[in-house]
Amino acid sequence: MPPDDGTGRVKPSVAFLVLLGTALGFAESFLPRPIPFVKPGFANTAGVIAAVTLGTSGALRVNLTRAFAVAIATGTIATPTFGISLAGAAAASLAMGPAGGLVPRALSTTGLSVAGSAANMAAQLMLASMLFPGLPVASFVPAAAAWSLVSGVLVGVASLGLMRSGLMAGNGSGLVRKPSRG
Repeated sequence: MPPDDGTGRVKPSVAFLVLLGTALGFAESFLPRPIPFVKPGFANTAGVIAAVTLGTSGALRVNLTRAFAVAIATGTIATPTFGISLAGAAAASLAMGPAGGLVPRALSTTGLSVAGSAANMAAQLMLASMLFPGLPVASFVPAAAAWSLVSGVLVGVASLGLMRSGLMAGNGSGLVRKPSRG
């Protein structure tokens, strides 16, 4: 399917990306977490793709809706975990959205993802320190920074692979925007 914005990018719909992110986030909820705040973050793939193809508002809609949907599906909607996840999703969107237009000219998809991952982790740690005043957040920072780099690279590579795979081109399902001329 030809792209609809002249950049060579196919624009998946917000609904498609929310479904993708929710499915990945729900699946990740079953993975063991030996350390709090540490998970692969593959649900953020949808946000990276949204930032590249839909910009800041698209990234915010995808990430915030996905955070709500995963919280509802996992039963964490009225918990601190949800608040921390929502803060991370918003921060990642605000970090990646404006920079998404720089991909691939001046920034790689993986670089964009690492920026989003770092913003996500920083927001989560800040909110956790406010919600739990005795939590030794400063001691988590080195490990959290290292993990956000690793997670950002993994999510960036996965995002790039999905964008190149043709999956985003859809199959006439209406989940991907039709090209428009003019």
